[in-house]
Amino acid sequence: MLRNAVDTPHSSRDLSDLQKPLETFRAKTKRLKVHPGETVVLACVLAHLLFLPWALGAMWPWAQLVSLALALAGFVASLLPRSYTEEHSGGNRFRLIMWPKLLKFPIFWLGLLLLGYVALQGLNPAWSFRTDGKLFWMVSVPAKAWLPQGYEAPFPQWNTWRMLVIYASAWLTMCTLWVGFTRRRTLQVLLVGLAANGLLLAAFGLAQRLLGNGKIFWFFESPNAQFFASFVYKNHGASYLILMLAVTVSLAGWYYLRGLRRMEKSNPSGVLAFLATCIAVAILTSYARGITLVMLVYLAVCVAAFVWHQIRLPGESRKSVVALALVLIFGYFLNSGLDALKTGEAWDKLKQGINRQDYSLSSREQITVSALEMLREQGLKGTGAGSFRFIFPVYQHRNAELKKIGVGHLYWEHAHNDIVQFPIELGLVGTAFVLGGAGYLAVMLIRGYFWENPVASGLGFGLAILTIYAWWDFPFQCPAILITYCALWIAILLWTNFEEQGTKG
Repeated sequence: MLRNAVDTPHSSRDLSDLQKPLETFRAKTKRLKVHPGETVVLACVLAHLLFLPWALGAMWPWAQLVSLALALAGFVASLLPRSYTEEHSGGNRFRLIMWPKLLKFPIFWLGLLLLGYVALQGLNPAWSFRTDGKLFWMVSVPAKAWLPQGYEAPFPQWNTWRMLVIYASAWLTMCTLWVGFTRRRTLQVLLVGLAANGLLLAAFGLAQRLLGNGKIFWFFESPNAQFFASFVYKNHGASYLILMLAVTVSLAGWYYLRGLRRMEKSNPSGVLAFLATCIAVAILTSYARGITLVMLVYLAVCVAAFVWHQIRLPGESRKSVVALALVLIFGYFLNSGLDALKTGEAWDKLKQGINRQDYSLSSREQITVSALEMLREQGLKGTGAGSFRFIFPVYQHRNAELKKIGVGHLYWEHAHNDIVQFPIELGLVGTAFVLGGAGYLAVMLIRGYFWENPVASGLGFGLAILTIYAWWDFPFQCPAILITYCALWIAILLWTNFEEQGTKG
């Protein structure tokens, strides 16, 4: 058979082909283009999520209204019909109608019910805000007992309508991602963009630690002296960076495993791992003790997973020397960064908190005790979204332990426990809508074997550990964190679905 082939008139061409490298025989697959409509959706979502942290965490009304406008723009763009050609589909032309996918999304309906419930709270106030310019107090007003009850306060305060704007932005962003993103490549660009923005934010925070003049952006007088980067509260800045750390580490793991499968000589995983160390240094220098512990747990689990994966690799695929070199190099840069920034003070603050040498942990424990009492009395119907700061002083003064530890006179805007505060404000029905959405995500991720994918598992673990941390703090009272957190859960679900369906491009 070989002789007959050589004797053909094209034998010289065939023999030269046999001498070509093996790579020339690999099937050349044309990469499909992302539909322009999906690119527009990506631009809207990316602009929205990148805007949030730099807008002072979106803690002011102007930023929250801009956030809602960007979320609404992305939502509208995601629902526009798309006409696919061969360069987008790889096959026949067709027209895709987007809104049926939205109607099949349970979080769309659950979120719509939650927004309606919060609106009912705002329309049926049981308390009203009063002030003399220096002090404020709440007075009881007639309300319909059979409807969800809330409160009334001026919009510049954290009233129900401001919370409705924030919740609507998160809900619209989640729906936009689910409907508008159909390609894994789009999600990949979104996550890379978030990781790059997280690095810039971390670098900005470090620069302010070294060169700052006591003001955010060197010109904005922060209402809280303990600010970090563009966030008015250091714990919020560090909590946001935890999300970005999880995004960066997850992408590094995905690129690393893809490089092994494709036998690539190089890939971006090493660069992403280095960027993760830079974000970790920034978190440590934020002096946010609880988040620092969260970061250490997260990185320890990720390093353990990486070591376990290396051990399980076949001998010919294992690159122990490379892995050890990477760990040593990144450890060197991490140590150099810590020394340059004089982070001994950060470690001292962390030790003080663990050893209970200040009032922080004790006071938070007692605030949770009072908040649980408030939950028992008000948890059925709720007190209204954003109402904690107005109603809690009544329960605060009942707690004699707070006065014993010397912090009973402080004004607590939040419970320092989001797991308790949200049910207090939303009541049983509103909390059921939130838990219903969380349950749907959990079931879908388990059905998709999310733990088999580094992006889904690494990012999911980061989001989960931040949720646990919310028992001791209030990260989700910051709109930038809440909206990004919700969007990342949908990104995990989409990535899992794309991996399972084989939608690679």
